Amino acid sequence: MRLFLLALCSLSVFAAENTPAQKSELLGAAPPLDNVVPALDFPDHMTRDPKAGPWHFPIAVPAFEEHVRGATIPNPPMAGIDYLIYSAGDLNAVRVSEGKEAERFALDANNGWKQTEISWRREFGASLPLNLGVNIDNTLWRAEPGEGLFTGPNGSKLEPTTHYGVNGPLSTSITGLAADSRGTLWVATPIGLSKRSSDGKWTAIRGRDGLPYEDITCLAVDNRDRLWIGTSMGVIHYRPYETGRQWFYRQGKRYLPDDKVTAIAVSPDGTKVYAATPAGIGTINVVTTTLLERANAIEKKINERHRRYGLVAECILNDALNPTTHHIDDNDNDGLWTAYHVSAMSLAYGATKDPAAKESAKESMHALYMLQNASGIPGLVARSVLPPEQGSQRDADRPEDKRQWRKTPDGTMYWKSDTSSDEIDGHFLAFYAYYEHVAQYDPDEKKLCVEQCKKLIDYIVDNNYQLIDWHGKRTRWGFWNPESLNGDPRDFAENGLNALQMLSFLRTSYHVTGDDKYLKHYKKLIMEHHYLSNTLLSKKEWPDENNHSDDQLGYVAWYPILQLEKDPVIRRALTQGVRRHYRIVYPEKPSFYAFVTATVDPNQVDIAGAIENLTEIPTDRRVWEQKNSHRADVEQLWRPNRFGKPVLTRVVPADERVFQKWNGDPYTPDDGGDGRVEDDGAAYLLPYWMARYHGFISEAQ
Repeated sequence: MRLFLLALCSLSVFAAENTPAQKSELLGAAPPLDNVVPALDFPDHMTRDPKAGPWHFPIAVPAFEEHVRGATIPNPPMAGIDYLIYSAGDLNAVRVSEGKEAERFALDANNGWKQTEISWRREFGASLPLNLGVNIDNTLWRAEPGEGLFTGPNGSKLEPTTHYGVNGPLSTSITGLAADSRGTLWVATPIGLSKRSSDGKWTAIRGRDGLPYEDITCLAVDNRDRLWIGTSMGVIHYRPYETGRQWFYRQGKRYLPDDKVTAIAVSPDGTKVYAATPAGIGTINVVTTTLLERANAIEKKINERHRRYGLVAECILNDALNPTTHHIDDNDNDGLWTAYHVSAMSLAYGATKDPAAKESAKESMHALYMLQNASGIPGLVARSVLPPEQGSQRDADRPEDKRQWRKTPDGTMYWKSDTSSDEIDGHFLAFYAYYEHVAQYDPDEKKLCVEQCKKLIDYIVDNNYQLIDWHGKRTRWGFWNPESLNGDPRDFAENGLNALQMLSFLRTSYHVTGDDKYLKHYKKLIMEHHYLSNTLLSKKEWPDENNHSDDQLGYVAWYPILQLEKDPVIRRALTQGVRRHYRIVYPEKPSFYAFVTATVDPNQVDIAGAIENLTEIPTDRRVWEQKNSHRADVEQLWRPNRFGKPVLTRVVPADERVFQKWNGDPYTPDDGGDGRVEDDGAAYLLPYWMARYHGFISEAQ
């Protein structure tokens, strides 16, 4: 690792040899880093091709479609459903026996089933159901179970297809047929999808072509020539004629009552998809929404069931499908998650001047003040709080001097100790955003914000840049001191990140309080302890580990300091540090990280990918189990992640995996639960309102 760092410094010096020296207004005429900071066009730090040209902001984001699980319709009283078919405006469930219709039920307006005697032959002529027999330009295509595909002019004898594989369907086992308005024949098989274009050309579509799962059981085409494909492991939506994203995998209870789909149908207007499963007929609603509507829906849900003492957190639903009651547990990161919300709604107020956003931010900020004051030691922040009847039961079997849960001085609550750097990171993000957009314009709020900020930063600075717990010892992760970051090899992994955090804390404190002593500490850490140099490598990615929690902590610290620091030399170093960090994470299309980076380096950021990520984060914040390890369109990395779990070589879209907070590993293929845990959604609100406030995006009119 030391050889790697020497090589990095040598490379940086080489890149900067011809870079004109810049005078640091803050640090003086002999600025540090002038011989080690790479030039801003250093190719290893660049993400977008400069030839791509600048973005033109704001980018108007139009309404988009979201797939939402709807009601589950009980199965009709028959042995199984072979086909779902729309006939005369009604949904029909059909079971076929030996090529003939055996049973047929029609769905009434109350989602009840009524058996019907309508003749199969009278409706469909000599052909089997639409799923296995279609007409294209007076030519009938028909599949016979186990025998393959037959075709011929209407009214004539059908001849068997002679070619399979390359110049025909992938298999003689055909599970569904459909035709679109362009004359394309779509053929479902247990090993993939085949299509025959109107010019007679056959094409096979499998996992390597983007098909998420190859065991297809049925398919249907909607009124826009989009395919809905049933499989033995969920539903696939395919848009073959459209640019942009074409494949959408809908698996798990976020979308369906059961993954085994035996029949599928689409409503005439294309807004409802029906999938027959053993657990009932699942409905997927195709809903048109906007980013703002999603933000409003999430904020509404936060205020309904995601506040505890004003803190914003996930909740536990009594029933995932019919949540009438819920409860909220304590969380070690209550401060960080609430800081997300404070910052998001402060930015929302900055962008819109909506008083509701201001009041929401205020409620969350005052909850953070509660955590800051709970210990009774000015500046020692609590991880979380509980009422006495719950807190007194925690650590009850441990000696008093070993308990992490402790009574507040007034006895009204219990507070949790051993606070991490994660929470402090969040508190200073909240200090910056709330002061910048709300507190400085309200004398009472300004006074309180300044007081609380001073207590926290003074406690850290006065204890040699450490967070000292109630017993006089440092908390496990509460260290930002030079002796640890620069002198202890065991802390090397944290020295870039924690140096960035401390510089961000001090710069934020100077901005909020106006006290020069924080600026003096800022200069000292840069000039005497090369903290600014450390930030060049704030993100460390080992050969066998990628810490996504560090990505989150880094960007929480990056945002305030990038907005506040105007000194040309320091800003240049910070820009290079965040550009390098973004260079590592950008394949994930992380909207939060992208928009933070874009505040100083917009033309190096994949803004389109960030917008795509915002459109993909589900409005439904219930944590459903999502499986992707079985997919045919992904590959698994040869090594696990830092927790020993398997990971994929690429990140699948956020609506196909579990997305809760920005600290999760997006490469994990399988994750989630039974849907009873509902995430609060502030991890969406933060990048959305950041992008709105900074003018990167707007709502299309």
